Amino acid sequence: MNFAGIAFSAVVVVVVGLLAAGTEASPLTPYAPRVVIPILKDDRSQDAYGGYSFSYGTGNGIYRDEVGRQNYGQVSQGGWSYTSPEGVPVQITFVADQGGFQPSGNVLPVAPALPYSRRQVY
Repeated sequence: MNFAGIAFSAVVVVVVGLLAAGTEASPLTPYAPRVVIPILKDDRSQDAYGGYSFSYGTGNGIYRDEVGRQNYGQVSQGGWSYTSPEGVPVQITFVADQGGFQPSGNVLPVAPALPYSRRQVY
């Protein structure tokens, strides 16, 4: 038996072992069982004038919502929340308009104060 035959035999043994165990392999991690997380909420709407909204929630505590319009420039606001791997609740809110994307939340870094003050207003 050559090297290709040995490798093929090893793959067949692993696949048969997974199927016999009743687990389902994920394409990203072929040897680890896949965990299925249910979608608890999924609401979407859109109107003829460029307005939209969506929100969803999952069984592992991830929530996301957004409301906005996309006519004559995009204006959106919304946020998301989840629990970090360390157990810290994370909640981010944002506004995206002519001033750019402006997120806020307790886990985002804050820039230090400038050592000088501006004299010219732009």
